[in-house]
Amino acid sequence: MQPSNKRAFFRVNLKIPLSALLKIIAVSGTKTDTKHSRIAIKDISAGGIRMHSKLDLPIHVNLVLEFTFQLFNEPVKVIGAITRKTKLDDSLFEYGIQFYLDVNKERQLMAYLNMLSTRLRAQNVLGSCSFCSDDDLDEFYNEDMKNKLIHGPVPEV
Repeated sequence: MQPSNKRAFFRVNLKIPLSALLKIIAVSGTKTDTKHSRIAIKDISAGGIRMHSKLDLPIHVNLVLEFTFQLFNEPVKVIGAITRKTKLDDSLFEYGIQFYLDVNKERQLMAYLNMLSTRLRAQNVLGSCSFCSDDDLDEFYNEDMKNKLIHGPVPEV
């Protein structure tokens, strides 16, 4: 028996991550203003993202996060919260993020993601979207991790 997939939205898996900015805008209900930090979005849906970050964010604190990235030459700004955290290595973490979107923003994001999914069938990177550059990838990933990210795991012989 296969486990059920509880996702309400289709997910776009990205071979090359989207480069985005993360900002903490509230902690436990209190507004705050932090600097932006660069993150790498590994997959995205209208319900949330899976992202990689150098930041070791607490998951037992109610953080409200703002994410900014570009899709088809349009800035996209969404609000979300951490749902899960995994340590990938000493200085890299993977987070599951749930978005808090109104119906209009959700529809707009779904339209962008439908277009993104279609266009990524022909190529891995689109110039009109904020995909990670080689420098961005070098900032986040060591060589081994970058190769696995781009080429997939090496089969054992």
